[in-house]
Amino acid sequence: MNNLLVQVTAAIPILVTVLSAGYAQAATFTEIDDAGETLSTAAVIPRGSQPLTSISGTLSGGADLFRVFLKGGQSFSATTINPDTLELPVDKLLDRPTALLEDSQLFLFDSRGRGIYGNDDSFGTTQSTLLSDGFSPSRSGNYLLAISSFGFDPASDAGKIFADNNFDQVLEPTGPGGGSSLSGFTGSSTTDGRYTIALTGAKTVPEPSSVLGTLALGALGIGSLLKHKKKAGKGLEIGGLKK
Repeated sequence: MNNLLVQVTAAIPILVTVLSAGYAQAATFTEIDDAGETLSTAAVIPRGSQPLTSISGTLSGGADLFRVFLKGGQSFSATTINPDTLELPVDKLLDRPTALLEDSQLFLFDSRGRGIYGNDDSFGTTQSTLLSDGFSPSRSGNYLLAISSFGFDPASDAGKIFADNNFDQVLEPTGPGGGSSLSGFTGSSTTDGRYTIALTGAKTVPEPSSVLGTLALGALGIGSLLKHKKKAGKGLEIGGLKK
């Protein structure tokens, strides 16, 4: 029986390693139901613990707000600039309509909805970027990432959160409502369309119970194996050794 216990005990780290390998894979998130634009209606990225590399969705006359997990000490970045959006906005005179969001804005908030920073236009395009050297949280935790089109801005009960006079620079939470938490968005949305936000330094939020549950199932399986081996009799061979 001792040999069996040694082998079963050795199998537990293997189980944990397999779980860790599975959780280490990168994740992408695609909006299914329309994400809300308030703290209570923000879309929650499905739980796991993988690096989150992108969020995709569609804006239809509003803003989308997502809860993400940022790792302490690791630089965070988000951008809607990609090969598909580099040439936007499309020249309407040539009658070349696009399904892509033409003029995006990105904003980052802490878990309470207080503004950290944002961006409207970046790198000479009408797309938005939160630079990787712009924010690095000191501690890991949940944050809120918002995307909207130009003219539809985050606000608190006291007014707009971000100053909007520097469209091509980092937007600071220095608006009249910058000291309070996000209550919604104000203004008029100028464009709709599909978007993809590429991310670095973000993760899906881990679900401890799922890991413990899987380990519990593994433990139950090991317990069943022990009982089975015990009933099998003294002639059982385990790893080439007779009990």
